[in-house]
Amino acid sequence: MIRQKSNSKVLKMVEEELLATNKIKDNSKLLKKFYELKYPQPHHYQAKDIVRVRRKLKISQSVFAHLLNANVSTVQKWERGAREPSGTVDRLLQILERKGLNVLQVD
Repeated sequence: MIRQKSNSKVLKMVEEELLATNKIKDNSKLLKKFYELKYPQPHHYQAKDIVRVRRKLKISQSVFAHLLNANVSTVQKWERGAREPSGTVDRLLQILERKGLNVLQVD
């Protein structure tokens, strides 16, 4: 896995170069591979992971549901393991877990 902070300048330079050369030559496949490395798929959040993230954020199931734009019953089913979140929710959970609630603020 790429360490984002220490390699951010290098990644930015590579990205700029790929985008610049894409104007001359079709680098779409290279760009796709680059973005797959830069932004890897989040791991799939299971019931225990979802509970852990919510508790880390110190919020109730109803607040968590509101933030995820989901029903409270859906969050309850995720936490019981009766249902699994989609890939989009996995990404949002990953962001919330790493960056906290402030990432959702719209100013």
